[in-house]
Amino acid sequence: MQYRKDVDGLRAVAVLPVILYHAGISAFSGGYVGVDIFFVISGYLITGIISAEMSEGTFTVSNFYVRRIKRIFPALYFMMLVTIILSGFLLLPEHFRNFGKSVAATVFFSSNFFFWKQSGYFDAAAETKPLLHTWSLGVEEQFYIIFPLFLLWLYKKRHNIKLAVAAVFVCSLALSIFLTYRKPEMSFYLLPTRAWELMLGTMLSLGVFRRAESRALNDILSVAGIAMIAFSVALFNAATPFPGYSALLPCTGAALLIYAGEKSIMGRILSFRPLVFIGLLSYALYLWHWTFIAFRNYYSNITGDAFFMSNWFIIAVTFLFAVLSYYFVEHPIRRRKFPVPSKLFKASAAVMLLFTAIGTVIYKTDGMPFRMPESVSVVTDAPGSTYRNTDCYYRDPMKAKIDNLCRMGDKKGKPTFIVWGDSHALSLTDGMNKFAAENGTTGVFAGKSSCPPLRLVRILINDVPTNCRQFNDIIYKEVAADNDIKNVFLVGRWEVYSGKPTLGNDAGSEMRLDDGITKDVIENNNLKVFEEGLVRTVGSLERAGKNVYFVMDVPEVPYDVPSEMGKIEYFRRVFPALTSFVNSGLPYSHYQQRNENVFKVLEKVKQKTNVKVVNVQDVLCRNGECRLTEGGKSLYADDDHLSVFGSEYVVGSSKTILDAMLK
Repeated sequence: MQYRKDVDGLRAVAVLPVILYHAGISAFSGGYVGVDIFFVISGYLITGIISAEMSEGTFTVSNFYVRRIKRIFPALYFMMLVTIILSGFLLLPEHFRNFGKSVAATVFFSSNFFFWKQSGYFDAAAETKPLLHTWSLGVEEQFYIIFPLFLLWLYKKRHNIKLAVAAVFVCSLALSIFLTYRKPEMSFYLLPTRAWELMLGTMLSLGVFRRAESRALNDILSVAGIAMIAFSVALFNAATPFPGYSALLPCTGAALLIYAGEKSIMGRILSFRPLVFIGLLSYALYLWHWTFIAFRNYYSNITGDAFFMSNWFIIAVTFLFAVLSYYFVEHPIRRRKFPVPSKLFKASAAVMLLFTAIGTVIYKTDGMPFRMPESVSVVTDAPGSTYRNTDCYYRDPMKAKIDNLCRMGDKKGKPTFIVWGDSHALSLTDGMNKFAAENGTTGVFAGKSSCPPLRLVRILINDVPTNCRQFNDIIYKEVAADNDIKNVFLVGRWEVYSGKPTLGNDAGSEMRLDDGITKDVIENNNLKVFEEGLVRTVGSLERAGKNVYFVMDVPEVPYDVPSEMGKIEYFRRVFPALTSFVNSGLPYSHYQQRNENVFKVLEKVKQKTNVKVVNVQDVLCRNGECRLTEGGKSLYADDDHLSVFGSEYVVGSSKTILDAMLK
């Protein structure tokens, strides 16, 4: 197949937006489409090589795989080796353990399946996984395994190859469009929904589209092609449904540039030496850029020298390693002859086995925790509530009777108080249990995930209704009818129920409250429903003779607290003179802003009821800052739930209001 400089230039157009997008430069919010351009190029080049050899009668499967191994393996495994070393030095055990699994998945060309099952490509958690970008290699490698055999079969059977490829293109595109709106992660990561992009390049190579002889037309098509790519890069973002219809734009743009040829106006520009040079490095650049960006993202809450955390430094290091990788690893091995393919296959198998073993050891040893100072393990070992079990939390609402609820304190006594709410109520149970045990009293816990203790209020998560209302109706009737229970603690993620967006692990989820009365007055107004629901709940409980305590929520943090505090502790121990740190606390102003609606509602509720407010935030927040650790231990189990230690600390430090309850 004749070499085309403009195609290498197109590779540069593909890889640069990917790097700049991953670096977080907003002008390249759709830079991820560079991967789709690569797919079109791969389909075009691979088909051209295979079809030419088949026509000449020189094609063999073994020679094809020899070329693929020489092209893919050297740079990939060099990158993986360096990444394993850096990960062993930088990742906390829980993340290093997961990294070990991703190593094994990458070895077996299945990292796209691995990351599909873990999270979405645009999720915040994905931004810190050093091998995330190998998902696209998984797609290509699976294509390389299947496609040559498919093409060879068509050739030998003398079937209409163009028609067969076009049929695959149509079916794959239809599947991609269908799944993008129903199972977007699946559509993003898997070969069946990406095959049409490769087939588009294949159809170009097979001559499905008749060549345009007009130079002016080719110039117009090439300009249109680059415009489509530029539009996609500049205007697409993480919210754009992708691939589906959206991917047609950059892929068609790439196809038009290839179709127009190197003599078109854009073909001549893409043939400029600097672009061709970047195109030659594109594979290495793609491999290396994400490794360094992921580590930078991993420590994004720790600030060292601004230059070393900057995009320019990351990009410069990426180019440095890409050049070294290309000239000293990739290029020499690609030029080397292997007259006996079996030797290369055996060597490749040995390397694959070695890296699989490394990944397995990392995973089986739970991320090799012995790498870290003991103080790091202390702060990262922050388990959530011991009451998070089937009997206490994941229960059938119809079985939520007082006698069936899990008890706190004296397990044999009659309950005198109840902690009622969602998972934030759950995170207080260990502290309440310890307090009740120390004071010889008994309480029960009634909780359901994302279910605020508000009577007659329906909860919808991403417009999907839950059975919270049914659960709360049962709990209310049980509590109202039980004369022994005098004190009711209402606990919930109030800031979200009052209209603030979710943070941390739940970022992006939409929670909506409605009821049969308020909804008719103000459609989808969480704040109004929250206020009316709280007045209704407190009033009903007080009329039933209960003392009602409204427990303010603990500060929510926009990141996983144990992990981030562990990273800070690690750097303090290992690089005390090289790094400065963001404050390991949270500004109190953040808490105030997140809870401004709650404070306003409480003022109105207190005018209508005798509700008592438990300000647990006063335990954690002093002098303008909210603490996340105490004595080297994390107060949180994640980003918004207290750890067992945190629960006991907060409740133990709130004894004034709890002592009043006992009296």
